[in-house]
Amino acid sequence: MEIIFMFVAGFIVFLIAIITIFRSAVFRMKEPAKQNEERISRLEKRLEKLENK
Repeated sequence: MEIIFMFVAGFIVFLIAIITIFRSAVFRMKEPAKQNEERISRLEKRLEKLENK
């Protein structure tokens, strides 16, 4: 009986680890894209200011 509980606990920990790895990978893909969009918008604003001078 104790062995079954250990396997179940191990499986739950394994699932949590897999979910965490997946979420961190998705976050790492999305975050740089967001930062790049912000940088592009700032550069576009600076370009507009320079063109208007």
